Amino acid sequence: MMATLSTVAAEDRVTYRPAGASRPITVVGDIIDYTGRDLTMRASGGIPQSIPAEDVIAVKTHYDAVHREGIEAYNAGQIEKAFSKFLTAYDREPREWVDREIAAWIVRCSLSQGDSISALQYFRGIAKSDPYTRHWGVAPLVWLPTSTSDSLRKTARPMLVSSHSGERLLAASLLLFDGTSGTIAKRELNDLASDPNPRISRMARAQLWRVAIAENTVTKNILHGWREQIDRMPDALRPGPQYMLGRGYAHLGEQRLAAAEFLKLTILYTSNDALTSRATLEAAEAIERTGLTQEADLLYRELLVRFPMSRESKIAREKLAEKTTGS
Repeated sequence: MMATLSTVAAEDRVTYRPAGASRPITVVGDIIDYTGRDLTMRASGGIPQSIPAEDVIAVKTHYDAVHREGIEAYNAGQIEKAFSKFLTAYDREPREWVDREIAAWIVRCSLSQGDSISALQYFRGIAKSDPYTRHWGVAPLVWLPTSTSDSLRKTARPMLVSSHSGERLLAASLLLFDGTSGTIAKRELNDLASDPNPRISRMARAQLWRVAIAENTVTKNILHGWREQIDRMPDALRPGPQYMLGRGYAHLGEQRLAAAEFLKLTILYTSNDALTSRATLEAAEAIERTGLTQEADLLYRELLVRFPMSRESKIAREKLAEKTTGS
């Protein structure tokens, strides 16, 4: 449960560019809330004002020391330490909008540790508090071609009939290929594809791309349509759909095009570490199939540096070792 919202002595700075303005504006005051739809702020000595989230360029605020330590530990690859710090920060933080940011960090840590149930529970809290959340890009939706544990499926099944569309999306993603609930999950995704919340509808449509690949109905024209949909998404939502686009080209045997799409997660859409790591590996493998072994080796080495504890890094290390042994 998120901390109770209360007044925090702070001097927040928000830089935004109003629609049609040539220059950004910076206002100083207290952020009351910051959702995926708008940022509500009380400027010094003024009344609350609402700024569309899409106009916001930068936000500067005070973070608790343990919150900052969690970010530092995460960036240093100390995921277990970061997880502990974020849990402490989550309990101590009185501002609900900052609590959602901390919860997103906890989700990232949980996914990095392979704890999908913890990731699911914390993201459910985010989505309930802010259905339009900016953090849908790190949601524990299934994009990778991996199996779902029995315990996770058991947790997800009741969520298929939740009154919250965000919970139904999470559940449908987890149960899409489930032998018991897969048909219901697919129907739910089709329904959610028309949800009035554009974040929900976009993610639901992109989740259905998994079905197209599984059923071998992908064509170049279909992938062109996927690209057009991704181009209309905010950057924060793009990691999963972008990965699926790479998978689509790989499915067609278009190795160079697949690598180019996967590399966008390596370079541009890096908020979802699990997808960035997997996409980097698949980009390297696709490039290697075209004969560009040196370029592939550079990506394998990048995995060792950026994601040293990941499964993809282990695979990269083995591939590099094989080449050294064989040379």
